[in-house]
Parts: sequence; structure tokens; C-alpha cells
Amino acid sequence: MRIAISAGLAFLLLGIEQVIQDLGTSLIDRPLWVMQPTLGMAILVTATWWTRSSLTLIHSNGQKARGIAFGIFGVIGQMSILTGFIWLCISIATHIFDSIILQVVSTAVFIAIGALFVLPLVNLIMIPLSLIVAFPLDWLFPLKGRNDGRTAECCPNCKHYRKSKDFADFIGGSWQSKTMPRSDKLPCNIALETSDVWERYYSCEPSSRTLFPNDCPFFERRATRRFSRWRRV
Repeated sequence: MRIAISAGLAFLLLGIEQVIQDLGTSLIDRPLWVMQPTLGMAILVTATWWTRSSLTLIHSNGQKARGIAFGIFGVIGQMSILTGFIWLCISIATHIFDSIILQVVSTAVFIAIGALFVLPLVNLIMIPLSLIVAFPLDWLFPLKGRNDGRTAECCPNCKHYRKSKDFADFIGGSWQSKTMPRSDKLPCNIALETSDVWERYYSCEPSSRTLFPNDCPFFERRATRRFSRWRRV
């Protein structure tokens, strides 16, 4: 029972942390839901925080299996550390006090103090252990060159691409909209020329879309900066 309560509190606290993190991001990088925050969206983000890392990884490399595997690994790591810490706080509180009220209050105090001093130290210790455990995952789900997000023919690699957080946000981005937004809201500097591409994109159901359109005839790979092997003197 104590472990279940600890796991539930850990899940809730990590969700609240994600909401606070979203609210504290800069104006350029903040998710779309923060532009017009509502209690319902905050609850949704709190309940779905565990999907954020997988979605980010899938978007970055285009490999669903690898993104899900490493995302789950990260979620398990966070949940394990925080659940164990909360369980320890509850155990200490119940050992010291007999009153349920004092146990609840002292547990909250222990968690607050530990979040400032104990958890950062634990996370620092867990980093090398996490790297060791991640090696088998990297072997089972290797990063394939053909699915590498840096080489795929998608908008972020096109010289006509322009960054648009309103479009690409995973939770409420306009890429999921049923109707096509204004051309200045699209992540494309030549949206008028590519209007046919975007019309086909938004004619599909949101559940069947990729994050960006595929097979754009106007795709032109942007130049990548190459660094010399030798340092200039």
C-alpha cells in the first residue's frame, strides 16, 4: 500500500513539474497550450507527462521503436528514483510520529527538503548507472542513418523552413488542426508556392499525419556547416 501511494505521488509530482516547466519556458520555446492556459490543459499535461520524452525522441530521429524504448527507460528511471524517495520519506514519518496528521505534514516537509538537497545528489549518482543500462537499448535499437532526423527530407532540413512553435507543439500544435491555418502560421517561408502540399496535408485526418508533410517537390536541403579537422592557429 505504501509503495502504491508513493508511486501515485511520484507520478503526480512529475506531471506537475512538467506543467511548471512548460509555464516557465521562454516565449519562443513554450508549448502552444501555454499561450492560452486552461485548467483542463494543465490536467492533461499532468496526466500525459510520460509521453513527452518519447514524442520528442521520435521527432528528433524519426524512429518510433527507438524513441519509445528510450522514452520508457527515462520514465522508469524518474519514477523509480522519486517513488523510492517518497517511500523513504513516508517510512521515516510513520516511524517518528503516531498521529496521521503529523505523518502527512512531516512527509510533505521531508519531500520538500529532499527535492532541494537529496534528489539532485541522487540524480547525479544515477547518471553513470543510467548510461550503463542505456548501452543495451542502443544496441537493440540502433540509430539508423536512413531514419536520421538530420538527413530526412522533411521541413526542418529544408532551406525554406522557418521555426513555428504554434505548428509543431505535440499537445496542441496546429499540425493537428482539422483546417489549414494562415500561411504565416505554417513552418515554411514559401507557403504560397507550397500551398498544394499543405492542402493535401490538411486534407488527411490528424491521426494519420506525420509531424511535417512528406514528398514536398520544393524541398531543398539546407547547407550544413562543416568544421575543419584541424584547429586554426
